Amino acid sequence: MTKALEALDSSRTLSELNPRIGEKVQIETRAPRGRYSVQLLGYRENGSMMVSAPKNSSVNAGAQVTVRLMSGNFICAFSARILKIQSSPFAYWHLEYPKKTEIRRIRSHTRVPVNLLVSVDEYEPDTGLRHDWPISAMCTDISINGACIDAALPLGKQGDKLFVTTRFSVAGIDQVVLTPVLIRSVQPVEGGVTTVVSHGLEFLDMDDDTHLILAGFVYQQFLIETGNLEILGV
Repeated sequence: MTKALEALDSSRTLSELNPRIGEKVQIETRAPRGRYSVQLLGYRENGSMMVSAPKNSSVNAGAQVTVRLMSGNFICAFSARILKIQSSPFAYWHLEYPKKTEIRRIRSHTRVPVNLLVSVDEYEPDTGLRHDWPISAMCTDISINGACIDAALPLGKQGDKLFVTTRFSVAGIDQVVLTPVLIRSVQPVEGGVTTVVSHGLEFLDMDDDTHLILAGFVYQQFLIETGNLEILGV
């Protein structure tokens, strides 16, 4: 998964990243150890960064914390000191404005491992290798450009088109997606107890809504894999 992140110039400041007010921020404390999901309330360059106070935290002012946040297609991480803890008119923290940040971009071809049941159907009637459509198969990894799908038998040959239907859960909301795909590769998986054929698929002609759902799901799964799920608040 580390190859899915592209390192950028670490001299980029938080203001240049321009995260939106209200974005989810992950705070990791060291003593006592804890991980909290809070909200970005504001920031001033060379001043401080304000976040909502985590619930049930016993950390004191002056403690060092690790901060991670996601803005668009970027993940930003840095260490900061808690400058002040305020309880009125509501609970919030002032964090030290970061002098140095680690900013990485999530690459568009990021593939994340999944275990999704999908339904595969023919693109045009009576043009494929099979006649028992639709067929249930298993999606084992996915990106915003394509997926790998395993089935008991070949679903087609390289260059064939199919339809794939699957159900995603994005931020706790179920979404059913139907998209055309192009078979890029067909390979038997060796060494298994049962016969498995792996298919490399490329997504075709997705509308904006489908692309947005897919991108949200891929980035969500990516954050699960990298331990940053709280950033999305799901």
